[in-house]
Amino acid sequence: MTYWMYGWHACNAALCNPARKIEKILLDKRQDPKKVQLSRKIPLEVVDVKIIEQKVGREAVHQGIAMCVNELIPEDVSILEQDKPMLAVILDQITDPHNMGAIWRSCAVFGTVGIITTERNSAPESGVLAKAASGALEIVPRIEVKNLATSITELKELGFWIYGFSEHAKDGLQNFSFAKKTVLVFGNEGDGMRSLTMKNCDQTLQLPTSKDFQTLNVSNAAAVALYEVFRQQ
Repeated sequence: MTYWMYGWHACNAALCNPARKIEKILLDKRQDPKKVQLSRKIPLEVVDVKIIEQKVGREAVHQGIAMCVNELIPEDVSILEQDKPMLAVILDQITDPHNMGAIWRSCAVFGTVGIITTERNSAPESGVLAKAASGALEIVPRIEVKNLATSITELKELGFWIYGFSEHAKDGLQNFSFAKKTVLVFGNEGDGMRSLTMKNCDQTLQLPTSKDFQTLNVSNAAAVALYEVFRQQ
């Protein structure tokens, strides 16, 4: 499927990704065409900003550029079959594209090799998600699975340890040593991890927080946890 991607970071990252198929570029006539990092032949139209707003919505922060792109083809768990320290992430039915995009960006910053999502009940690739990810969609591959419990079993067979994050966990992130092959699991914005997902984790952890206010947005929680694993590795 195709969708309209927008924003300079997202669009230029997509233009630099040979795996990304791009149908068309729309550029606000007030923008400098030299800012578009073209390395292949793609139709480019210089248009009035209203044309871009018709494609992406008036509320979208498009920064004067939009591109009609094809979704990237998801990868398979087999890309994680490597005998070296690795960090991967599981997103258990996260449906908010802003949250998912923000997590994708943190994953790229902290060296994540893959993000595992479910085929159903997960935010699909979209312009909103791509803008929030700020180019990270082109860097960290999406691994899409039908059954998360089965995939967790496969990951364990590949030598990964599975760490789920929950505000109800007894053990804290502080002073915790992660395995060389680590998977971090983050659950839905409202309900957190599903019970079966939590049951299949090797360890559940919570972030140290103030006693006065303990709830943290999932994308912020993911950034904190990813940093700690990155720091250790």
